[in-house]
Amino acid sequence: MRLSSASVNSSNDNKCQNPQTVRFPTNAPGGFVEVDAFAKINLFLDVVGKRDYGYHEIESVMQRIELHDSLTITQAGSGVELVCNDLTLPVDDSNLVMKAAKFFLREYKLSHPVRIELTKRVPMGAGLGGGSSDAAATLLGLNELFGLGVTVDKLAEMGTKLGADVPFCVLANSGVSAAIATGIGEKLQPLHCTQNYSIVLACPNIHVSTAEIFSMVKIQLVGNSDQLKNFAAIYETGDATKIAKNFYNFFTDITGSRHPLVLELIGALRNEGAMGAEMTGTGSTVFGVFENAEQGHTACMKLGEQYSNVQFLPTRTL
Repeated sequence: MRLSSASVNSSNDNKCQNPQTVRFPTNAPGGFVEVDAFAKINLFLDVVGKRDYGYHEIESVMQRIELHDSLTITQAGSGVELVCNDLTLPVDDSNLVMKAAKFFLREYKLSHPVRIELTKRVPMGAGLGGGSSDAAATLLGLNELFGLGVTVDKLAEMGTKLGADVPFCVLANSGVSAAIATGIGEKLQPLHCTQNYSIVLACPNIHVSTAEIFSMVKIQLVGNSDQLKNFAAIYETGDATKIAKNFYNFFTDITGSRHPLVLELIGALRNEGAMGAEMTGTGSTVFGVFENAEQGHTACMKLGEQYSNVQFLPTRTL
């Protein structure tokens, strides 16, 4: 069994569904695991402060979506080896998967050879947390492969050393649908998910540097925890219309000032019937919530004809 189905579920059952357990076959020499690494979107994202060492304090509601990468982790080869279907992706120590694997092996004093096959589907540098989720899936997969029984909480804590989004992705790849994230993203409070929603992702061919966008935050920041609490309360009602009307991202105007196409795509999704649309993370991907999958697919086809330089992906929250 996988952590999740690899295909989009087109049924009318919108109840929240949790992934299944990691598959751990025993019929292969050395054993292997297959893990899915889910993308995320930020339904709410605010910046409320800055720490002395450069990280910013955030308040966010992070949501798992069905779009995902897949990893197969095997005890094979020599050292730690990463191969990927996307030949443009570095497979050396600069890759978060490699960093996560070597960190895990050092932490638990393991010297076994590991080969990781990564199938990329989540666009890179797009605010969808693809790299962070791949790192989280690596921690989960190695834990399962070697049967160590490390808790999800401990793996999430380890994830803070790899990136601000990794702790949420550990939870998401373990079955959590959504969570409030505070601090630098490491303080997580799972939210109760009552419904799944049809989503359209608009992914322009724009790579946005998160560090660069954060460096443009110059104003004095004061948190408004009531705004976060209000959004979280709305989220847990399961009312898609109200949720969509209250999307918020502090970075939308900043990224949009450098890349006007981002703002244009938010408007385009709304014009095609999205109940709400917003940018995720620091961009460049924007998302829209539609009443059903059929409307989402129709919007994808229409917008795909208008924007040849943008990838439109139908998916759903999970």
